[in-house]
Amino acid sequence: MGTVTRINRDDIINGKAGKRPGKPKGGVFHNDFGAMTPQRYVAWLIARRKEGRLGLGFAPYYINSSVILRADNTGNKAYHTANNEGNTWYLGYEVTQSYYGIISDKEFILNEDMALRQMAEDFNFYGLKPNKETVRLHREFSATSCPHRSWDLHGKSTNALKSYLITKVTRYMALGKTVEEMLKKEGVSAPVATVPNTVTPQPDGKTVKVGKQAKQWETGSNIPAFVIGQVYDVLASKPAIKSRSKKAYLIGKGKVATGWLLEQDVDGFKTAGGGNTNKATPTTKRAVTGTTTETQSIAGVQMFLNRWFYGGLTVDNSAGPSTKRALVKALQMELNSQFKAGLSVDGDWGSKTKNACVTVRKGANGNLTRLIQAALICKGYDVKGFDGKFGNGLYNAIILLQKSKGLLADGIVGKATFEALFK
Repeated sequence: MGTVTRINRDDIINGKAGKRPGKPKGGVFHNDFGAMTPQRYVAWLIARRKEGRLGLGFAPYYINSSVILRADNTGNKAYHTANNEGNTWYLGYEVTQSYYGIISDKEFILNEDMALRQMAEDFNFYGLKPNKETVRLHREFSATSCPHRSWDLHGKSTNALKSYLITKVTRYMALGKTVEEMLKKEGVSAPVATVPNTVTPQPDGKTVKVGKQAKQWETGSNIPAFVIGQVYDVLASKPAIKSRSKKAYLIGKGKVATGWLLEQDVDGFKTAGGGNTNKATPTTKRAVTGTTTETQSIAGVQMFLNRWFYGGLTVDNSAGPSTKRALVKALQMELNSQFKAGLSVDGDWGSKTKNACVTVRKGANGNLTRLIQAALICKGYDVKGFDGKFGNGLYNAIILLQKSKGLLADGIVGKATFEALFK
């Protein structure tokens, strides 16, 4: 623990969110709810910039135990809290690889520690004192579980977690002005995480089909109906002495995890040997490529809103009031990002939001188009793909909606059609 690799890439974001009008008030602590390392976030952020999607969110820092990625100058704002105060006045520290089952708790805490060293370095630089006003949690600014894993490990309350973080930042600040000085001062005798080093799951490189009686492992909650019978990638596995199972699987699609599934709940478990699915492949069907957010379903919309617009939704495949409100908030965020609309991101449809809507027509490609698709999917229309591309499928669905609402059926999404979709 004597070195750290720094990747300073201010050119990735290049001040997209604008310059902060003064020194920061503090730092916001995040968990990324993912599996990527800081190095992989470089390519992810560059792709998001090229696609014009930085407005959907980014943090200044992405950090694990050995690498610190600074994606933009700390004198700039960042879209990391879904809140103007948080984005403008607070730095953001994203602890990577935080999804459960990717690395052990002990390894995750080492990632946490490096993020807190960087926070300590910045606090020293800007003359900030660590306290409950300067060390903040993402969940204090918006409806999110972030930082979910740190929350579970350090007290499961705002006061407990913040006290833990403040104590660590204070200690690191006393050790040196930079991360390197802190590490040098700690040396080989630096304290290590006190939690057990639990089994670190490893990728299985295969797929499974979810059985009819499946339940979410550990929580015991029912698996949503739309998951039953679907084929998922096995992102990781670990031993599980539970009922008839010797193993549990972390399932998902692409790099997006869905949750843990016991071996006994895999379709074909009995034919696989009744206790060891390695004896036969549960399914030979190839896994669906891409991410689960590409799925044309209400669940796919909910996952998309959670991932890109801080939706905080329960993925239940039901277009209830919370999903409708999250759609309006996402639209408001996108109009602010692309067109500087200056809307309050409150999820309430009103005249200001309606008047800020622009005209979207066939041939368009991007986030507004995808939100139009999302709203139509939630209303039961078939848009022929949830991909952000305004093609024939979306055009025909818009005409059907317009006819049902007594609007001019021209396939063009103007203010009146936006209102029919989102109100």
